[in-house]
Amino acid sequence: MRIAPYLTRIGKELPLLLSVKNVEERAARIMLAERRQPDGGIFELLVGLAYRRGGWTDVEFVQEKRGLERTPDLHVSRPRSHWAVECKRLAVSSYATKENQRGIVLAEKVHALLLAQYRSSVVEVVYKVELEDVPDQYLADRVQAAMERASPEPVEDEIAAIRVRPVNWELTRSVLREDFVYYGSTRMIELLAGSYAHDANHSMAAKWRPWEDRPEYADAVYQASVVTWRSASVAATRQKARHFKKTLVDANGQLPGDRPGVVHIGIETYAGARVDAFRHVRNSLQSRYFDPGKSRLRWVYGNYFVPEATTRQDESWAFTETMVPYRVGSHRTKWPLPDHMLVSPEGKNFSGMHWDGRDFH
Repeated sequence: MRIAPYLTRIGKELPLLLSVKNVEERAARIMLAERRQPDGGIFELLVGLAYRRGGWTDVEFVQEKRGLERTPDLHVSRPRSHWAVECKRLAVSSYATKENQRGIVLAEKVHALLLAQYRSSVVEVVYKVELEDVPDQYLADRVQAAMERASPEPVEDEIAAIRVRPVNWELTRSVLREDFVYYGSTRMIELLAGSYAHDANHSMAAKWRPWEDRPEYADAVYQASVVTWRSASVAATRQKARHFKKTLVDANGQLPGDRPGVVHIGIETYAGARVDAFRHVRNSLQSRYFDPGKSRLRWVYGNYFVPEATTRQDESWAFTETMVPYRVGSHRTKWPLPDHMLVSPEGKNFSGMHWDGRDFH
């Protein structure tokens, strides 16, 4: 789901991409020197392709001059207009990765508790504090207390709000009577929980019977537990909504002063609408008041990508893309690539942001 959308886009427009000067040399570097970390190079190919699709007649990858001077990634030109383009790809937040790992540790204790009692439950959690501050046994103890209360109403304290409810066996078994489901997939979680929240984190465990032909698929499920969690912590939101000022400073240093410049920043995010909306506000402010110094940086494009393993029928992955232009300072220079998409088909997009709560698939 992380690589297929990007390569699909490149494959569909390969002849147009090959019209970009020096693109084969850039692709070779991705396959050789950068094969362990190809995301940045693939992002550059998509940006170059977007400029050709957007009507720029001359698009060229600039030859690097390592140790001599810093250069932009691309020069793009058309009659009476010449721009320097720099591309940066932000990695997924390390804080978000650690937070998810911590959530899994807390969930595993719930799985062990429910298996020991051979009970099947869906546990929904909204943490009010950072997950690193949640005691190891906290969630399991709270789930045990909720089960003893035998009430569907959420239990809440200063750490989290927790709801425990039964697994949706009717839905799960009705599907498994007719089909096999990949164990641990989003589809399996959706069946057990009755729905799947794409902006939450999930952990599941089960006692199940593999399908003889393909043992990674479940033929039957006997006992299962699903833990779904979100974070409502303000401190956690700030940590995950990392703005791009440091990246912007680095990118600006590679732009020349003899032509206007634009920076494309690719942000792959799984943090959810709340975090992405907050990040957008911070990025807007950082761009608006950024001092480009000797360069002629005019615009920053925020290209936000949300790939996901979909639960929809006959789909293995889905992709949501948001493009936001951020003006740098106060000027009247028109943005060089209006209303573009790097991965999603153009002409089928909607006005708005994926964090506005609408379904843009």
